[in-house]
Amino acid sequence: MIVQTTYAYIQIGLCIRLLRNITVAYKPEFAKSTIDDLTKSLRNGGFEVSLAWMHSNSFGDMRTALGVADEEKNLDPKLARGIVEQFSILENVVFAEAITKKVYVLPSRRFNTEYLLTDPKKLLKSGAFEKLEEIARTDFSSSCRCILFGEPTAAAFHILRATESVLKSYYHHHRKQNRLQKPMWGPMVDQLRAKTKNRPPETLLASLDLIRTAYRNPTQHPEALYEIDSAQDLFGVCLDVIGKMTDEI
Repeated sequence: MIVQTTYAYIQIGLCIRLLRNITVAYKPEFAKSTIDDLTKSLRNGGFEVSLAWMHSNSFGDMRTALGVADEEKNLDPKLARGIVEQFSILENVVFAEAITKKVYVLPSRRFNTEYLLTDPKKLLKSGAFEKLEEIARTDFSSSCRCILFGEPTAAAFHILRATESVLKSYYHHHRKQNRLQKPMWGPMVDQLRAKTKNRPPETLLASLDLIRTAYRNPTQHPEALYEIDSAQDLFGVCLDVIGKMTDEI
């Protein structure tokens, strides 16, 4: 996925309009810098056809003439007309190619859009994200993007996987001996609850039980589907327990 703002498209239009209306009042350096800006914006916007057209013979002749123009003098009238002509043609190419481009607007969610998309660690306490195992970090980040992109069932799946991964780390942190050979959610919580010393808070254990019975177990069934609101409810609960567990890890 490539993330970019819509300003690249605005800049394309601005540059073309400048070059379409260029006159002998401008110097060659202005035209060359504007063409460079346009080329960069076309590349950032993925306008491959328009960029290819800029390698045509007629466009190349104009660029050659512009390259040898006297920098101290204003544009020659013939060269100015040539620039206007070439960019009038290019404008039509850009318009045609623009029809193939789609801009998707990200909806507002309960959680910060920028964090969900590019900086998920900021949804947790400082330093908590770095404590997660690699698989947990990957699933956590995937859940964030799925919430933002409107894929609630996938978001639920990923945040539950991330939470279970953190629970295993938390279990191993508390249980040094006689560990389960195959740590499973329910048995891990049961063993944590059975501790007599340094027992985890009951509120945390109760939340983990709630997530398991109300969300995790039903999500294992193929027919289970989430709405975006229920996925965000689950995400918020998981944020809380992940934060509490990483405080101790």
